[in-house]
Amino acid sequence: MIKPRLFLFVFIGLLMFSGCSKEEQFENHQTSHEFKLAKKSITANYTAGFANISMIADLAITWTATCSADWLSVSPTSGTGGANLRVSWQENPDAADREATITISEGQKELTLNVKQGQKPAELVSTRAIVGNLINNELDSVEFIFDRPLGALNVYSNNEWYSIMTTPEKIDDEGLRWRLPLKISKLGMDVQLAVDYKSASDWVERKKGVTIPFYEKKYLITQENEWITYSILSLDMQSIWIAIDNWEPEQRRLVQVSLDDMKEIKSVKMPYAVCHLCMNPYNGLLYVMGNQEYFCVVDPAKGEIVKRIQIEETSPYAHPQHPTNYASEVAFTKDGFGVLRLISPSSTGLEWRYIDSADGDKITLSGYDTEHEFEHLYVNYDCSRIYANMYPNLYCPIEWVNRQHQKPVKVDIHPSFQSDKYFAGGNLVDLQMSPFANKAFICTAPGSECVVSLEPVSYSEVLEMEARDSKCAWDKNVSERDYIYQVCSIDGCLELYDMTDGRGIFGTHHRFIGNCEAKNCYFLPTTDQLVVSCYDGVWVFDAAAMKSKKL
Repeated sequence: MIKPRLFLFVFIGLLMFSGCSKEEQFENHQTSHEFKLAKKSITANYTAGFANISMIADLAITWTATCSADWLSVSPTSGTGGANLRVSWQENPDAADREATITISEGQKELTLNVKQGQKPAELVSTRAIVGNLINNELDSVEFIFDRPLGALNVYSNNEWYSIMTTPEKIDDEGLRWRLPLKISKLGMDVQLAVDYKSASDWVERKKGVTIPFYEKKYLITQENEWITYSILSLDMQSIWIAIDNWEPEQRRLVQVSLDDMKEIKSVKMPYAVCHLCMNPYNGLLYVMGNQEYFCVVDPAKGEIVKRIQIEETSPYAHPQHPTNYASEVAFTKDGFGVLRLISPSSTGLEWRYIDSADGDKITLSGYDTEHEFEHLYVNYDCSRIYANMYPNLYCPIEWVNRQHQKPVKVDIHPSFQSDKYFAGGNLVDLQMSPFANKAFICTAPGSECVVSLEPVSYSEVLEMEARDSKCAWDKNVSERDYIYQVCSIDGCLELYDMTDGRGIFGTHHRFIGNCEAKNCYFLPTTDQLVVSCYDGVWVFDAAAMKSKKL
């Protein structure tokens, strides 16, 4: 039973409510609705991501959402009542933190969500080797390039051919480029380094292993039972042919390697170990000597042997027990006239004959071999003459022949050349003809270099360097100076000489993988590069950078 007083209060309340207008009821409802976000800020790292944020709102509320930056987005962008908002952000590419705002509006009322995104930590984006000039006491170094400021950098190496002299030095104010001087050069090799660094954004330690090549390109022989015996550039200088010997005779071959990507193009199986290669400028064929009684001719375009030429006739001057009929070396002029150098298989006897590619590679006796003993053959700058140094001779005189002058023409070397310190004794190390004129760069043992002008005859005594086991190349892009590159296996140096002034202008140590013995050295004028073939492979170096280091 309801008590009289309680009944009275309930009756009065019902009368008051029924007396309110509809507008008054809506206003009372409006003052009590909710419109808020579950959180007011988001903190994110540099990577792209998203977050789901709850928005609480009455069903009667209509809202819109906008972003203050294009790297930030929200979905949905409008609606009625509460919603789950998906807030997304892109990766931060900047070297600084960034911040943006999402604004949710309902009439005059706004909600804001602040999004803060950190910057990306520094990354090691590239490294490069910088070859120093030892002539100027400049060490080789490695440059590390980062994309953002660094806080700290440490570099380590366990390589036996490498040691760190100092800590890396910062070479810009932002800490984006650092350089580490090296104690010795690694030209021709890879330097393995372990890099530890901390980004200025978070100071978290990061580690990375890097390989620094002190060359531009390389081609390596991968089989332990193989080695390179000789090499020669193609006529277009786009590739190099290398002769590869092997413990297994059936594995001996010629390989053409592209100087663009250092990949093998062709392989030709050879019946003997190759000792000399010659590109004939007359017919474009490759003549392959192997100290045999015959030699092979290879068509570079086909990548196959197209002819075998037998040494049939024996010289009347030959030793009866040791005939000189083993093909050892050959050279041709541009009209197909050639000189074929023969040796005895079991003695030091040698002989040279004519070979005429314009007449089917016909071989004839020279008749001058006992009077003019050619030791090695060289072709001059325009392929019009074949030069040869004499063997054995105290002062290494030079003679030349061609189709028009088949009797050797002697070059009278200047008396200044005939001195004790230029004693050759048959040990001519290398002779390279100038690409511009009838000049010769001569290396003689134990260690001297000079340039001899052959027309007119003149002589310049310029350097006394260690020349044994050297291979040289003349710079074809510098015509006003006599620039010569020399790779010396004995003391491990690669040098650039300005022979016009008689001085070295660039020098660095080098060490090629395995056996350091250099086989040949070439200059590529189109790319301004130096190509060196060695026992284990072929390396390409930046000759332009060497010239830029000159004093």
